[in-house]
Amino acid sequence: MEVHHHSHTERKKWHHYFWEFFMLFLAVTLGFLVENQREHFVEHKREIQYIRSYIEDLHVDIKQLDSMIERCSYRVMLTDSLTFLLSSPENTHGSDLYYYARLLTLNFPFFSNDRTIQQLKNGGNLRLISKQLVSNAMMDYDRQIRFLENIREREEDYVRDYVKWLETVCDTRVFDKMILQEFGFIRPPGNPRLVKNDQSTILEFIGKLHFLKSANSYLILNYRKTKQTATQTLDIIKEEYHLQ
Repeated sequence: MEVHHHSHTERKKWHHYFWEFFMLFLAVTLGFLVENQREHFVEHKREIQYIRSYIEDLHVDIKQLDSMIERCSYRVMLTDSLTFLLSSPENTHGSDLYYYARLLTLNFPFFSNDRTIQQLKNGGNLRLISKQLVSNAMMDYDRQIRFLENIREREEDYVRDYVKWLETVCDTRVFDKMILQEFGFIRPPGNPRLVKNDQSTILEFIGKLHFLKSANSYLILNYRKTKQTATQTLDIIKEEYHLQ
């Protein structure tokens, strides 16, 4: 009867196990580092895309702010002209009076182009902005925009009050004849009179214009401040990210 002897494999020494563990650890670590580097690269690419989009938003805002400053300055000029006409003893400026009074009812609100900052905030992507100076500047501008909205709402309240006042002292049939077919107004013919033309009404009218002028002047101040903040934010971004 034959006896079969089982062959014995040579037992691995401890350093073999060490090297196997080390190689496995090295592979896992390198894989983690490569994946982490890839994720960092992707996030950096997204960061630059957001920054370039935000720069475009700022340029649009600055252009709008220049337009709003010009329009509000014109409104201040209108209040001065209308106040002068109301203070004049002659009643021969009815056409100009109605024209200026109606132009002051037009309001052109400013809407910030906030598409990028809203995407960053709503999507939890503000963390992608790695430059602290840039992140701080963006938040400062966002706060300035929200403050500006409050100032605009206050000015709109004065305009609504002013419109109601015009309905009581002006002949609104004259306003109807001033409307252009497309948009805008023309001076009415002749010398239309106010429905109420006593001294007390005239003084109250001038008082309404004073508050309109004050609201517009303060709005101009804040438009300029907002533009300055936008320009400073642009400069910080270009310097930190080396963009032109």
